[in-house]
Amino acid sequence: MSSGKLIIASGEACADLRYASGFSTPDDFIWFAAQDICGVVMSSLEYNRAKSAAAPGVSVFSEEEMGGPGRLEIIQHIAAAYRLSGFIVPEDFPLIWADRIRSCGLTVTPAAERFFPEREFKSAREAEQITRSLRAAEAGCRRAFEVLRETEIASDGTLLRNGSVLTSEELRFEIDSTMMKLGMLPTGTICAGGFQGSQPHNAGSGPLYAHTPIVMDIFPRSAENGYWGDLTRTVVRGKPKDIVKKAYDAVQEARETAKKYISPDAACADIHKAAAAVLEKYGFYTGRNEKGDYGFFHGLGHGVGLDIHELPRLSPRYPGKLKPGAVVTIEPGLYYPEWGGIRLEDMVFLDETGNARCLTQIEDFLIL
Repeated sequence: MSSGKLIIASGEACADLRYASGFSTPDDFIWFAAQDICGVVMSSLEYNRAKSAAAPGVSVFSEEEMGGPGRLEIIQHIAAAYRLSGFIVPEDFPLIWADRIRSCGLTVTPAAERFFPEREFKSAREAEQITRSLRAAEAGCRRAFEVLRETEIASDGTLLRNGSVLTSEELRFEIDSTMMKLGMLPTGTICAGGFQGSQPHNAGSGPLYAHTPIVMDIFPRSAENGYWGDLTRTVVRGKPKDIVKKAYDAVQEARETAKKYISPDAACADIHKAAAAVLEKYGFYTGRNEKGDYGFFHGLGHGVGLDIHELPRLSPRYPGKLKPGAVVTIEPGLYYPEWGGIRLEDMVFLDETGNARCLTQIEDFLIL
């Protein structure tokens, strides 16, 4: 007897399940692979939709024909029908189901590596789906540019729009609503000005000010297919300090330098180090210091697909190399509490021929 593979999750929450089945649901369902079959077991609520939406090669079964409706009975039926001694599951498989399945005498073993390592390597079709999400992010970003250009600078430095103080929340709404019209699900859009921009994952709140950088990190997910886009731009409404202009130039050069290293078998750590070397050339600190995380202290980039953060990682701690099919972000940044942050992010696709193609089209500029 052998082990099969098993996922119990919803397509909305589990990228592995969406990848394997080809569709998404808000509720949990069973996906399994055994011998030469790959199948899903669906409730009557989702059965007909699954029949039309499932990926090629995925068999669709009703709960009743697989011994249900009880989920544990279904799993036992699958094990008996395909002579399985147990299942290999993803590392985040629900503990309660692992315990219940083991209580029936079946083994449950977390996958030794990634459940679907092939997810790291995108097809041309997947790259196009990612690009559509990226285009929506660019549309949202351009809307933000328009809003910021409309503002006036008050005597206290706040940005005024139609006589009222423009806030991070209002700017985020303009970005997100633009993307929603394009079929995207906004997820945590960052509009962080001044000091808040020195904290890379600070979403931003309250009034936005002139003469200080505003970091906008935009990462929508397609409601149709689940693929993400990722984009960051930093702008200043007004007159930035000289240190901000210097930091912007350094980050932009670091990003463009790193792009040149995107090629088959390039060491991910080396790409990060190349970007860091540019920032150091400009006199900025990289790494972590005794005062805190100042300068450039995060990884250069990451893979994007059905998860916003996937392998490969462009990081000094990641030992891997790039392979054709990788879609990665290049997003160096500099962060200083005294004046804020600068981050610029593009996405690059290393296609099956080994050609590196920048997917990002939106323009670069600092001053609005």
